[in-house]
Amino acid sequence: MIDEYFIKIFKPFLELVASPFYKFGVNANYISLLGLSLSFLSFYLILKDLNNIALFIFLLGRIFDGVDGIIANKTRITEFGGFIDIVFDLISYSLVPLAFILKDNSNAIFGSILLATFFGTSSAFFGIAIFENNKFIKRNPEKSFYHVGGFMGGAITIFFLSLMFIFPEKFNLIALIFSVLCILGTIERIFYAYIILDSD
Repeated sequence: MIDEYFIKIFKPFLELVASPFYKFGVNANYISLLGLSLSFLSFYLILKDLNNIALFIFLLGRIFDGVDGIIANKTRITEFGGFIDIVFDLISYSLVPLAFILKDNSNAIFGSILLATFFGTSSAFFGIAIFENNKFIKRNPEKSFYHVGGFMGGAITIFFLSLMFIFPEKFNLIALIFSVLCILGTIERIFYAYIILDSD
């Protein structure tokens, strides 16, 4: 829902960034791996208390996460590419709260709760994709992976994770609010699954 709006806004910029990679024939999967590598670098920088640089690196990795899809659409969409794209996203998102937990023990409780709620949103995401995949391919064959909608998408996730970089002293409050949204997002996806999967 919200993601679709932001994708329309940033797509021209992502296409501009993607153009040199496409020109030199860089495989989209390598761009996905680059994005994940930047997330690990951001993780390391958080532990070193370099939050501003870590935020820049994290957002740069998220840009490459958008670029890989642009390149795939211009070359060849594969199921494996769609698979690693979402898996790398979930790893990248989890690394941020994990870094703040390891950096400061006072973040452990609410950070752990947040990571637990990630399991809800991600498992619901993958679960719907598995059961709905065949139907989706018939309706929209140019996609490699079924992406369920909803308000809890990448844009909101990146927003709240970015707040952690900017206001590390407010980590627990940010994590608590984000956890509640993740729980609501999980419930939304379960309800959506009930509607589309129990209708047959």
